[in-house]
Amino acid sequence: MLIRKTLAFCCSKRFGTLGALSITAAFLILSLTRSYPYADFQTIAQSVGDDWNTYARYALDIKHHGILMPLDHKAYYCPGSFLYSYFIALFLVIFGEKALPIFIAQHLMLGLSVALVYWTFRDKMKNLTGLLFLFALLVFAYKDFYKNYSSLLLSENLAVFTVAVFFFCFVKGLTKNNFVLQLLAAFFMGLSILTRPNLVIYGIALVPLVALRYLKKEKKGLTKLLIFVCVLLVSSSFLMIRNYLVCRKLDFLPVQVSSISFIKLYHPVPPSVDLSRVGTNIVYSRLHLNKDFVEYIEYALQKPALFFGHYLKKIIFCLGFLPVLVTTHELRLRWVLMWAGYFVYVFMRVKKRERFETWETASHLFIFCFYGSLVVSGPIVNYGFRMLIPALPFVLVFSFLAIDRLIPSARISR
Repeated sequence: MLIRKTLAFCCSKRFGTLGALSITAAFLILSLTRSYPYADFQTIAQSVGDDWNTYARYALDIKHHGILMPLDHKAYYCPGSFLYSYFIALFLVIFGEKALPIFIAQHLMLGLSVALVYWTFRDKMKNLTGLLFLFALLVFAYKDFYKNYSSLLLSENLAVFTVAVFFFCFVKGLTKNNFVLQLLAAFFMGLSILTRPNLVIYGIALVPLVALRYLKKEKKGLTKLLIFVCVLLVSSSFLMIRNYLVCRKLDFLPVQVSSISFIKLYHPVPPSVDLSRVGTNIVYSRLHLNKDFVEYIEYALQKPALFFGHYLKKIIFCLGFLPVLVTTHELRLRWVLMWAGYFVYVFMRVKKRERFETWETASHLFIFCFYGSLVVSGPIVNYGFRMLIPALPFVLVFSFLAIDRLIPSARISR
């Protein structure tokens, strides 16, 4: 009897909650015991050639000269995360110019992200599967994030957290029909866009998805939709407001990532492509196409294997076959298995012609928009695999939902 009760408790949601809280506490403890590559904040600010150096200098500018980052008189250019400098500046204001409080917070947010993703989706799967999912999240957080990025000033530390909060509020808001949670989801998606600019595509795609739900099921659906969109717009517009106040430009995204020149920097047109028709082709001139865009059309027409092969390799890289682009990286077998589970789940749903719920559509859309934008324009080779990190937990969700469907005997009463 005691053994049965113990097993039942170990497979319960209460045990999962204790596990999630323990993981959060464990990452907090690890932050106090690990060694960091930089002794103090000034060392980070004085280093050169890395994003953490730039973030540190921007944070000092915000602290000493004001919230508009006035020393940079131009429209914000790079790194991609605008909000992360403010995250660092907040800690500089509260704790002084010290790096340790920032690193402690980043470890705490990593643990909380694991807990939030688990709490968001555990009701979508059986209890035992949910506990295995929590353990898999822990492995991902430790091996792919803690070991590589938590000890550095990189924006992925913030992006992982804001995206986790978004999904927690969004899914729970839908489940409980709680409009306040849905507005919090819109707010945190806006913050996520300021942290990872490629998410602007998902932010746009999210609006019609939410509109379908509000306008179909709610008596005051139009009002709620307008409020949701306003919160999303306002929370994601701080960069544009800053740019306008500083240099009278309405750039919504960092200049670096909102130009086709950003793509050319990491995927240049080969010299072997004949560009002589770019300025003389009547079709191009009548359509008033951008010169850089026309060069890529010619590139795709003349060298289709090379052009599309580049993007195929990026897709394979995102699936975990990292050596295809970076020979010094190892194959991420756990990513390959994760994606295999994801595609198995999608195949099963499509085969049975089952209708996707709103939370599920939103999750698939997030994965597609996030990775699709990185494949098209993201410099994932230059940045290793850290740009892929914020969306990986949600691929993992569907791989365990696939396991949940394939092993019906694993059901344990709740």
